[in-house]
Amino acid sequence: MAGPRLGHLTQQAPDQRPSRATLQQGPESQVAGTLGDIQTGPALDQALRERDEAIAKKQAVEAELDTCKAKLREVETQLLEVLEEKLRLRQEVEAWEEDMRQLVRQQVQSQLQRESRDTHKDPGPARSPQGPFLSGWWGHWW
Repeated sequence: MAGPRLGHLTQQAPDQRPSRATLQQGPESQVAGTLGDIQTGPALDQALRERDEAIAKKQAVEAELDTCKAKLREVETQLLEVLEEKLRLRQEVEAWEEDMRQLVRQQVQSQLQRESRDTHKDPGPARSPQGPFLSGWWGHWW
């Protein structure tokens, strides 16, 4: 039983194969050829125009997407550079702040040491309540 079926299929196959001329034609011609004369009119032309427009729109959108991606990469690079600069400046500010803290600490320690030395020294002659001006040469006249 399988034999007669195969024979029937092989007899039909050569009739349904596309010709060499059909294969060399574009896809539109192949579609038109396989559909026969039914849709070779304005409906097929409209469908082909819509397809071509859709392909053109897709290509334009892809090109715009590529442009946007390139701009995004550029902005990301700039952002990274700005962040690196900010980090570097923040580190400089922190180092400056630490230097200022040490400088103030040293000045306070020096001041405390001077005051400590001054209080341990001999107080010297007592000063008069009028102040240094009156206790000096002019103080003798009064």
